[in-house]
Amino acid sequence: MRLSIIVPLYNKEKFIERCLKSLLDQDIPYNEYEIIVVDDGSTDSGNSIVQTYCENHENIHLFSQQNQGVSAARNKGIEMAKGKYLHFLDSDDYIAPNVLNGLLQLCNINKLEILVFQSKFVKGTEVPNFSTSRPQGLSSDILDGLTYISKHGIRNSACLYLIERSFLLSTEITFMEGRFMEDSIFTTSLVLRANRISKVDTDIHRYAIVENSITTTKESAHALKFIDDLVFAIQEIDHMSKSLDGSHVEYNNILKNLKRKQQSYVFTLFIKTFRSPSLNFKVLKKILKQLNELEVYPIDRKIGGIGNKKTGPIYNMVIVPILNNKTLLFLSLRFKRLFSPS
Repeated sequence: MRLSIIVPLYNKEKFIERCLKSLLDQDIPYNEYEIIVVDDGSTDSGNSIVQTYCENHENIHLFSQQNQGVSAARNKGIEMAKGKYLHFLDSDDYIAPNVLNGLLQLCNINKLEILVFQSKFVKGTEVPNFSTSRPQGLSSDILDGLTYISKHGIRNSACLYLIERSFLLSTEITFMEGRFMEDSIFTTSLVLRANRISKVDTDIHRYAIVENSITTTKESAHALKFIDDLVFAIQEIDHMSKSLDGSHVEYNNILKNLKRKQQSYVFTLFIKTFRSPSLNFKVLKKILKQLNELEVYPIDRKIGGIGNKKTGPIYNMVIVPILNNKTLLFLSLRFKRLFSPS
């Protein structure tokens, strides 16, 4: 078995068929890869849709469990997987046609533990339309994980990786259950342990922007939990930074990229704070104290990690000075809540 694709499913009846079709529209025989769908207690018809596909495709397997969250579903998929390599794909996302064989060939020829590829954002209901060419070769050298982070940083989403199963099992790294930001902690931990990692600059993956997803919902309970888990992720990256090999030739760049990741989380935390009218100011003051102790607040504009090439300069010039000034920060929050109480 060359590949196991693990798909957690929870109430995605509108998207799961598109996901499965993309995984079947590939250039390797069905007997060389398996699709493991872990239904995490769905209450819609998504489970039935997958069952129909299982009846017609022997390489699709469905496992159902009580709702435990996406991390538990992925961890269950890892337990069930038999493939040499693993790929994680969310049920509302999909991949380009006829790309798996090329990716797996690159992994095998180069004896990779991890292969990273590119992604594009699409609307949730968009009909798949690809102009992606098949991956032909590596766009960079084969590197150890620390050097890779120094040169390329880390993509948060686990959906952008092919991972050698034996390597993953040897690290004993799993998805942290009960937490948002589980992808980032998982991928960062894994890349730090890798000895052979590379990437292809080919947009294999499509990330669907779906209303009421974990990252887009404005519901207060989810927002507060997300803020708490952002703080946790910032702390985890701090632990990883302190455990780095200081003698590594790329140490300073590695540390800088990890701090850049932390800073992006801090900025996201503030955005979520403005969208969460129920966050108590006393709690926010406590969070700011934690961030200050971790030396990630006030935000250091020289580090980077905020926005992209287009939005970053605007955020740093206009928004960051407000966030870094506690008086302006709390005044802005009060003003926001006064005129947008909902």
